[in-house]
Amino acid sequence: MLLTILENSRDTATSTYITSILREALCLKQGKGKKCSANNIARQQCSQHFISMNGTQVVIRSLLATHSKRDSNVSTELMLQDLVWIIAALAPKDPKFAMKVRMLGCVRTMHLILKSHYSDNKLIFPLLVIMKQLAKNAVTTSILIRDGVIATYERVLVSLGFIPTARLRLCLDAIDYFSKNKVCCMQIVKTGLCSVLLRVFDRWDRYEGRMRLKICAHILQTLQHLCNIKAGRRALCTKKHVQTLHRFCSQCPDEIEFDGLLARVCSVITLCLKHQALPVPISSPASFNLNPILKGTNTIWPCHEDEDDGANSDSKSINSDLDDDGPESDNEGADEYLDIDTEENEIKSNEEIDKTRVKNGESIQSALWFNPNERDAEDLKKYCIYFKEFGSYNKQIRAVKSRSNSRGSILDDIFVAQHNSNRNQPSPSTFSLTTVLANTDYDSTISSSSTFPFLHGFHKIHESSSTTSCSSLKIHKDLSKYSSFASVYSTISSRIKSIIPFVKVAYPDMTGGQGTNQPEPLNKMERIACRNKLLACVEKAINPESYMNEVVYDLDSLCASGLTTDASSQKRWISNNMSSENLFLTNNDEQEITKVNNFSSRLNFESRFESGNLRKVIQVGPREYELILMPDVNSTKRHQWFYFEVRNMQQGRPYIFNIVNCEKSDSQFNFGMKPVMYSVKEAVLGRPGWVRAGSDICYYRNSYHYASQKNNKCYLTVTFNIEFPHTNDVCYLAYHFPFTYSMMMTRIWQWSNQLPPGTYLRTEPLCYSLNNNEVPLLTISAEDTPSNPIVEREIIFLTARVHPGESNASWVMDGTLATLLAAAPPAAALRAKYVFKIVPMLNVEGVINGW
Repeated sequence: MLLTILENSRDTATSTYITSILREALCLKQGKGKKCSANNIARQQCSQHFISMNGTQVVIRSLLATHSKRDSNVSTELMLQDLVWIIAALAPKDPKFAMKVRMLGCVRTMHLILKSHYSDNKLIFPLLVIMKQLAKNAVTTSILIRDGVIATYERVLVSLGFIPTARLRLCLDAIDYFSKNKVCCMQIVKTGLCSVLLRVFDRWDRYEGRMRLKICAHILQTLQHLCNIKAGRRALCTKKHVQTLHRFCSQCPDEIEFDGLLARVCSVITLCLKHQALPVPISSPASFNLNPILKGTNTIWPCHEDEDDGANSDSKSINSDLDDDGPESDNEGADEYLDIDTEENEIKSNEEIDKTRVKNGESIQSALWFNPNERDAEDLKKYCIYFKEFGSYNKQIRAVKSRSNSRGSILDDIFVAQHNSNRNQPSPSTFSLTTVLANTDYDSTISSSSTFPFLHGFHKIHESSSTTSCSSLKIHKDLSKYSSFASVYSTISSRIKSIIPFVKVAYPDMTGGQGTNQPEPLNKMERIACRNKLLACVEKAINPESYMNEVVYDLDSLCASGLTTDASSQKRWISNNMSSENLFLTNNDEQEITKVNNFSSRLNFESRFESGNLRKVIQVGPREYELILMPDVNSTKRHQWFYFEVRNMQQGRPYIFNIVNCEKSDSQFNFGMKPVMYSVKEAVLGRPGWVRAGSDICYYRNSYHYASQKNNKCYLTVTFNIEFPHTNDVCYLAYHFPFTYSMMMTRIWQWSNQLPPGTYLRTEPLCYSLNNNEVPLLTISAEDTPSNPIVEREIIFLTARVHPGESNASWVMDGTLATLLAAAPPAAALRAKYVFKIVPMLNVEGVINGW
């Protein structure tokens, strides 16, 4: 009833009385005691009921009507005050408050009231509450910024002074929300509000309690938003402002509640300082020429011409039967393939048919099923080389037809569902898979090897059911089954084609690269240590000349000059135009740790081995190093994975490693993760394995900026301390337990030589990578028997390692393969029921080259 009267009344006195009643019923009162608390709870419930009755809109319309009268009598002013207080009480509780104000056209009115009453002690608080709620909405923020709200807030802030009150906090909170808009940031710089904010922040030590934390947090968040534009960084980069921020860093208390403020201050300093590019060229030393691939001179289909040479000696027999129905089928089908012009005309006609079907009213869902470029049965022939265990091509087709006729398939269900949804409009997409297969003459569809060069030699490699193990991988050629794991690994690693030539084999990978199989504790972040490192980063950004700057490892220079990092490494360098097969890679770490070296004050680094990733190392302190990781090939981004070797250390002394070009905004290093370390001396002493290592681990933003980019993004640093267990040791540090391409190939060779009885294993190249490395495909099942024919088994397809940095995926796949090829009864049951098609590593180039 009160809302109806307020909305329809034209009497000022009546409206004033009603607004006074509503203010008393809705606005919370400050006080102590149970009675006051109970009354405030009742007022909150009343506010929710008031909002549900569209009371917010009624009060806003009343405010518009009152403000439009523009008379200065006492009743109007009292009513205006009551309406503003009522709206301030409703605004935080109404989730659609900003939208309601905007739809009623009251946004500029609110700003006008604030502009005319910014020095009114009776109205400034509720007005600031209302404006804060409007600032949270991006649309109303844009309207207010165009209306000049920043200049108004500059006057409000000056009138409030620097006394820490709730009004000051509300004012700074609204400015924080406004500053998320870049246009607003420009206005803050032009109006000089930035300097006023820093003057307020400089008095932080005079504030007390939680009010100090809130005021400082709002100011620092606003300054961070200002750093997103060039004018804001220029305004903050004055000597006076940097000194103000740096003074806070040096005087900041050690309490935990100030950690967030300190991190924000350091972030502002690093963002507003002059751009500091990484001390490396923009282009990566690892580049790959894609022109031959783009021109079509390289094929990714595996060539089987020399598969007989690469076959494993354990192969018992090979069946050269390609087609059981007669020899003439090899010569048929060559004329069935159209030339390029015919195919283009066919595609055009298919597109016209597609358009006609849509115009005739066929549903979009039906039209989407019709794909003129969809592969037909002829295109599927090329994949028959990967299913040789099912017999000849005709046998494979008959098996598919018989299985579809007997129990249907998933595709049949899809086609039936599509047919039911379009029953009145039949289309080619509603034919079932069985119908398509039944209408194809498969007995004359195998073309000659001249038509399909990738099928050349197919008749030579179809195994009979008695085959136990067969490998057509070139990288396994001439490997003796009696060789050791280390020698096979070195041989395989030497045959790999890498972008940057390798100079050695990493010792952990050559010996198996396992962990200790013991639970290890998570890292507990030390607040004081992280604060000290953060302050040291800021100090280095302000005074870089006071730190060492000696380069101890530079991959760009090594690639340009063809030198190695130490005399014990390989003397011969492989240029980019030479094959890595000319050099047999080895490892002599065990001999190196027995030598007595003259003590040096710096560590030696190396990462030119498989999956290694380290581009540059700069010594900035007696035992502190800045490390820069390699980007992806032909890229300037993607820095996360690291794997490198360290030597010439001393026992028990903490060495600080700062990896300064991380890109992700957050990291698991903030949540207990540690890098892994492998000590060669520990392995020689009988304690091999990767262990979690490192202390004082933290992750923060540094002063290095992205090169050749318009935005102002900065890199992040992951820093950790390492105390090496031995002097003159050779240690390897990595982001996670490495699993290399050579490790995978060596494990496949190892499994092929120790298969349980009755196991069927075939390894072949699925395709070749751009750098001509084999992508292996493993087929695992039980031997074909009359009681359990292989054609009756389901196929399970597994893949892993599509992202090269996710080495944990390879470890999971390694365990999966070890389980499937084990002699345990569950593994034998799986092999007897299924045919496993496994691609254990999809992105082999990324793994090989360390990304």
